[in-house]
Amino acid sequence: MSGTALAAGVPANQGYRSLAIAVCIVGMMFTSGCGVSNATPSVGQTDAVPATLEIDAGVILTDRASYLCVPLSRFGLSSSQYIESISSSCECVKPSLVRYADSSTTSAEGVLLEFVADEPSADPTPLPTALGVIVTCSMTGGETQAVTVSLLHTRLSIVH
Repeated sequence: MSGTALAAGVPANQGYRSLAIAVCIVGMMFTSGCGVSNATPSVGQTDAVPATLEIDAGVILTDRASYLCVPLSRFGLSSSQYIESISSSCECVKPSLVRYADSSTTSAEGVLLEFVADEPSADPTPLPTALGVIVTCSMTGGETQAVTVSLLHTRLSIVH
């Protein structure tokens, strides 16, 4: 890592936008439920909505926009339930309810998780962070279902 490291673990020579995004992500990890993940499934959860289900999103590259569509059944919900709203504990993940073709004649509902790309940085040093983002579905009648989306948030380095 070149340059002086800031408290949030961001090298000083990165652009202002990358620094602002990193500070926001670190700040939200401690205030909004976007937590640093480890082997304990409760990490990153808030007291208001306990997340009992977990989805492993794998490696999400910070320098590229990406997405993952998860069948609604993986959230513990049937496609017939009316979802009033869906939210994320971290700005790095934007969830939305979608319908997709699951065969040539039928469709299913799912949750599209869009992972926001950071600004490109001149510093090639990867700063991997294991995150546990809480995605909450709120249904009519006040019932909620929360799911922890575990991911490794890191940069891509081309080897060859």
